[in-house]
Amino acid sequence: MHQSIHLYRRQQVYQLDRLTMQLDQQTSAQLMSRAARAVYDAIQRHWPDIRHAVVFAGNGNNGGDAFALACLMQQDGWQLDLIGVGDLAMQSAESLYYRQQWEQQGGVTSAWQGDIPHCDLIVDGLLGIGLSRALDPSWINLVSAINAHSAYRVSIDIPSGLNADSGIAMPVAIMADVSVSFIGRKVGCYLADGPDYCGVLEFDRLGLSTDTERRVMPDCSLLSPYTIALPLARKNNSHKNQFGHVLVIGGDRSMSGAASLAALAALRTGAGVVSLCVHPDNYALAATRQMELMVSDWTQLERQLELASLIVVGPGLGQSPSAGEILHSIQYIDKPMVIDADALQVDFLSALTTRQGVITPHPGEAARLLNSTPQLVQQDRLNSLQRLSEQWPLAVVLKGAGTLTGAQDERPALCNHGHAGMATAGMGDVLAGIIAGYLAQGLSPSQAAQTAVLVHALAAEDFAQQHDAASLIASDIIQCLPRVVKKLRAQQAGKRVGIKHDYL
Repeated sequence: MHQSIHLYRRQQVYQLDRLTMQLDQQTSAQLMSRAARAVYDAIQRHWPDIRHAVVFAGNGNNGGDAFALACLMQQDGWQLDLIGVGDLAMQSAESLYYRQQWEQQGGVTSAWQGDIPHCDLIVDGLLGIGLSRALDPSWINLVSAINAHSAYRVSIDIPSGLNADSGIAMPVAIMADVSVSFIGRKVGCYLADGPDYCGVLEFDRLGLSTDTERRVMPDCSLLSPYTIALPLARKNNSHKNQFGHVLVIGGDRSMSGAASLAALAALRTGAGVVSLCVHPDNYALAATRQMELMVSDWTQLERQLELASLIVVGPGLGQSPSAGEILHSIQYIDKPMVIDADALQVDFLSALTTRQGVITPHPGEAARLLNSTPQLVQQDRLNSLQRLSEQWPLAVVLKGAGTLTGAQDERPALCNHGHAGMATAGMGDVLAGIIAGYLAQGLSPSQAAQTAVLVHALAAEDFAQQHDAASLIASDIIQCLPRVVKKLRAQQAGKRVGIKHDYL
């Protein structure tokens, strides 16, 4: 079985760091030396032709890594300016050792005076993962000056100013071209602002053994082609009723497109039968939009509920009295459900009979469910996911940059695929339909959520291989699904015979 890639909060990384020294017999100075070598190797890979850098070193261990790196670069003939920031008298013994090494080699440590010398590369060894409060004005000025400089930027472990747990800039952070992270992957590098600030993210274990790593429970894991479940290959002797009957309920006046997108996505994902139930005013339009869909209107809902094996409710449903009646009529039905958009209501979720379901809030909807604000949800997405899964015994997809999936008593999973072009109308409706398509084919709610989130994101990436990412519209995802899933099946099969595929 392919090993999951784990993500950690900063306190867990501190634990791993201590255990690396206690159990893997490495000293703090050795870890600094290894970190410096990892960053220098990355610099040589990405910028083999430049030899002029400014190194910023803080007074913590991140700064110690920077001094150790400066020693390596100086020995290799680089032209360097090293700027110390903060009270270097507070350095740890290990950081002081590498500062002394640097100065014994003839290096000069300058104080930050507000100007950055001309250079080709800036090394950010300022703050590391310890930041837990907003930067003060002097730090904001320094970070802003580094970002405004024309040089390339490499961050040691994590861009300074980025919260290692939430992925939020505090309120600014180094805009790194490359970040080289150590010991444990920080969840904040993959959430919210994290990917925008980290640039190309590289990782080095610094000698952390697998046995030692197992002693610290990660906060979540990355979704990958090897950790998701796809429906089993179908036998030739199959028929449509073996693959579920999805009923999509939504499509209030002027909003039939949302429900149609969800229905078509479920069909394209592999559901055997998909029915669409929309407002009576939208029946004619919906009935002619996709010939493979069976279309009815809200007056026929009771009969459609009897026929369906699972339900998608919410896309384009609206908040009219009729929509409220629909939610009341299905809250006691014990069938699997995907609950999205306008159906994400506290009263409805609290009254649900089914425990086989998936809710798919974006940060605004999550805030409504948690009686919070979108800003607070974004400041701690993992905690928000946990609160949602504790409040309702359903699988949860918390959409956004670094989409998270989770459920009670399950480790969350994070999707680091996709791109900003997915910020467009209808994208969530398509995701709801993909989840339903996988539920219809026998995956559990958690499996369906994880697989759908990854497939959805990879389909967006597939589109961007041929087109400008900002041109992506929701229906493009549906068109890309067959190709993406075929590649995923080949990759999962290839893993068993040692074939490498380009999705990882």
